Amino acid sequence: MNKNPALVSHLQNAAIAVLTVTAVLLLLRTPLVGGLAGKTPYELAQDWLAGDTSTDTAVTTDLTELALPVRVVFTNEYARYGLSAITTLDTDFELAGAFFGEALGSASTYEACSGEKLLAALHTSGIYLDLEAETPLEVLCRILGVNDAPESSLTSVTRLLLCPAENGATLYLQDADQGFFLSQTAVNSATLREALASLDGNGTDFAFSLSGEFSQLSPYTLIFSEPPQRYTLSASNALTDQAAFLRLAEFNPHTESGYTDSSGNTIIKEVYGTLRLEPDGSVFYQGADDAEAGSIYYVSAASTGKPTLLEAVAAAQRLAFTLLRDASGDAELYLSEIDSSNKRFTVSFDYAVSGTPLRFSDGSHAATVTIEDQTITEFSLHCRSYTISDSPALLLPIRQAAAIAGSKYLSAELHVCYDERGADTVGVGWFAD
Repeated sequence: MNKNPALVSHLQNAAIAVLTVTAVLLLLRTPLVGGLAGKTPYELAQDWLAGDTSTDTAVTTDLTELALPVRVVFTNEYARYGLSAITTLDTDFELAGAFFGEALGSASTYEACSGEKLLAALHTSGIYLDLEAETPLEVLCRILGVNDAPESSLTSVTRLLLCPAENGATLYLQDADQGFFLSQTAVNSATLREALASLDGNGTDFAFSLSGEFSQLSPYTLIFSEPPQRYTLSASNALTDQAAFLRLAEFNPHTESGYTDSSGNTIIKEVYGTLRLEPDGSVFYQGADDAEAGSIYYVSAASTGKPTLLEAVAAAQRLAFTLLRDASGDAELYLSEIDSSNKRFTVSFDYAVSGTPLRFSDGSHAATVTIEDQTITEFSLHCRSYTISDSPALLLPIRQAAAIAGSKYLSAELHVCYDERGADTVGVGWFAD
């Protein structure tokens, strides 16, 4: 029997179309890593036609984008001028940041010194920089834009002081684990003195200069006669669009491998990892011990299998910024803790709002990222969004806070932080460290 060629051609085309649509639908139901997850057949077709089957959902990051909360005090021959509730990204930090960047970039060998030597130097002219989080020296250098600083064994820097000297300026610093150090720098002494002399005092002082309740505190506790006004925050779960979050986390939002347990947690298991999304916006991830280049779980390293501290921090920052930064509202992320023990890195980030750090009542962090070899194998997140309200936050006067802290803690250093307890509003309080 003769077959109609036109009919055969139409049947072949129809069969090809059906097979193509079936293949695409099966592809969408398959767990995927990367940019194909969650795309419509039209979007996939557009990518194929363009010769590109990937999308870059991860953000590019730089350590200078980390908003490290700091406090700064300028001291000249007559007065002190202090700044609180600022970060390294604020314009108010630019003058101090420029001097400390130049000092760190030109510092010679760091020599051990006594804590008394730093305290004595605080009585003289200089710029004091107090860091909210203990920070590795080489990471601090990068945050301040110093890219050519050598590797350093100082991994827990908490305070710095830059003082004019006969030749250049002397840089003092304290490492919480290793003690006190000083180094000579190439900062121009005359320029530094001129900058300090141009500033008027604003009633800022250190606890070591005061008596009464303040004498029981850490000598480094800063007392501001006119502390900056903070405002209460409204807080909410930022994990409102799970599909969008799954795409960013390189999970397939259309997968059928997920389920909801009796506590309301959404569990998604795929071949490369497991996500647990909790009703309050907490997220937990456990994954495999290897990741493909280009994934947010991959850690780029110059030496195969052995990322440096800076490379590990950069990878953790990339993941935290990708998953949290655009959803956190008025909050910014800063690097708050690094643990490099047992041949792995654990890097933590926290939120700061208008320069004031935010602490979770259970001691957890906004994000904690675990790195083994060149792979992010675990992370935990608090997906929370914060909005500054018009309501001033009530804060106990520091004299009363000092009296309470002095009766309970020996040489406590007081800090003002937002106190996050999981409610829909967040106030501020005194924290003793």
